[in-house]
Amino acid sequence: MGKLNQWAKENSRFFKIADGETIRVVFEGFKIGKSSFDPERDVVSYTLKTDEGRKIWNSSSPKVAAFFDTISPNQTVSIHRTGEGSSTKYDLSVVEETGSDNEYPEEPEPTDES
Repeated sequence: MGKLNQWAKENSRFFKIADGETIRVVFEGFKIGKSSFDPERDVVSYTLKTDEGRKIWNSSSPKVAAFFDTISPNQTVSIHRTGEGSSTKYDLSVVEETGSDNEYPEEPEPTDES
């Protein structure tokens, strides 16, 4: 990513993800409002905490709404984008927290039961 593109991503209040990119975010909440592109349609504005700060992700996708309806605020979510324009698809999943910075949880310590 170029220097100016990185600057734009960091300074935008909106969440952006490129084709083929996967990003982990923390879901903070949502609100429903009118689309700025089509005032006849509603859009959901999701508030996400990213590495660049708090961002807004506007989506009118029923699949995205159904996913976020099943989780709670402060859960970590993985978002993967495939495609561009009207053929964009998002794969969403909850990231299970292990309580450790390690990729794999550590083996439990043996206990002395004598």
